[in-house]
Amino acid sequence: MKTTTKMILSAAVAIALVGVSCKKKDDDPKPTPTTTTGNPPPNAQEVITTMKVMINDGTTTATYFYKDPDGDGGITGFYGPGTTTASAQTDSVINLLANKNYTVNLLLLDETKNPIDTISNEVLAEAADHMFFFNQQSPSALPSASVTISGTNLTITYKDSDGAATPKPIGLFTEWMTGAMTATKKELNIELKHQPGVKDGTYAPGDVDVAVPFKIKIN
Repeated sequence: MKTTTKMILSAAVAIALVGVSCKKKDDDPKPTPTTTTGNPPPNAQEVITTMKVMINDGTTTATYFYKDPDGDGGITGFYGPGTTTASAQTDSVINLLANKNYTVNLLLLDETKNPIDTISNEVLAEAADHMFFFNQQSPSALPSASVTISGTNLTITYKDSDGAATPKPIGLFTEWMTGAMTATKKELNIELKHQPGVKDGTYAPGDVDVAVPFKIKIN
């Protein structure tokens, strides 16, 4: 993938989403994360219009999202546990409870397609070239790869890997562990980097495919 455009929202919703080109094979089957190697071959452009952050507390799932399917400025929102109707948000705040563990899945979509294209599948197929980062922090090494988000009492641990000879995290699946409640909300910038041939588990190499600055509040 490579970044092609960036759309910036108004100050009321400080969210940025970057359209990208995903390179994939048309005729060959997609490789699995355990066999993906080398650079992806060139192919048609794919666009990321939507990021969903699906947070499960062991019983229920809450989904926070940013979407901009038509490219003219997006919206943020929230699906509460068990609901199918979105509530709009103006401040993109993810609310978590103190001293609790959550499992979190990140879902990327292209909603310009019919049916909707799940871009997360492309990320998984090209896992050796992609990695999600949180506030641009490089995690510790696997198997306990994690980052602690400053000012939030939140630790994010990667629960997936790319299956390389020396495996590196992907970040589609993570565990979020909260500590004590925080007095204020803090930024949590979620970025997908495209790092073909240079992925080393750090933020520096490669290009940004998508970046969405949510906020975190621990209650």
